[in-house]
Amino acid sequence: MKISTTRFGDINIDESRVIRMKGGILGFEHLGEYVLLMQDEKTPFWWLQSVEDGSVAFVVINSLVVKPDYEPVISDDEVKLLKIASPEDAVLFSVVTISSDPFTVTANLRAPIVINAKKMLAKQVVLVDPDYSVQHPITESKTVLEEKAYEKGEIISSALAL
Repeated sequence: MKISTTRFGDINIDESRVIRMKGGILGFEHLGEYVLLMQDEKTPFWWLQSVEDGSVAFVVINSLVVKPDYEPVISDDEVKLLKIASPEDAVLFSVVTISSDPFTVTANLRAPIVINAKKMLAKQVVLVDPDYSVQHPITESKTVLEEKAYEKGEIISSALAL
């Protein structure tokens, strides 16, 4: 399948890599199909690129890279909706906000994107837990993030067959 994007130009993707959103991303509920793209393997950041609108893409990061003890409570209804059979089926991503000051890059841990890597279904889940911030600072050093990206990247890549 060929898609046209503003950031990557025309790209070919395997249809099996298309992630189908249940309910969309906040503010972009009208878009339901995305693909994860890794632009640079040396960073922990990915692009969640809309298949339907080439101008829409979100910078995302594995939530566990940002907060290794991240354990959000996902409701039974959402688990059923995403057809998650075991915790190993789920991969959690957080939308990243990048400002002009590189020391104020944040991740939204309050509304993770939960992906069932086996079924390629996803949903942005808004948590009620006040301990998780909408603007959690990404404060770890670049070296630590790169090490974690490598470790988590292997897991994510194999889970999503990237």
